[in-house]
Amino acid sequence: MDANYYSNYLRDYLADAGDARKDDEDFIIARADAASEEYEVQCRGGAPPPCAQELAMAVLMEGFD
Repeated sequence: MDANYYSNYLRDYLADAGDARKDDEDFIIARADAASEEYEVQCRGGAPPPCAQELAMAVLMEGFD
């Protein structure tokens, strides 16, 4: 999954939540890259795409309720 998908998702989430990090591009890019990498690792390891996506989203949203 493309890191842009994850960065856009996180940016929208932060904006909707009123989180000050919505403008922190370093934070958003780091999280999006980590999520994208998790997706790739899971897919290469044989996980079905929906499972890989769920695990990637867990990385992206770690620490958020």
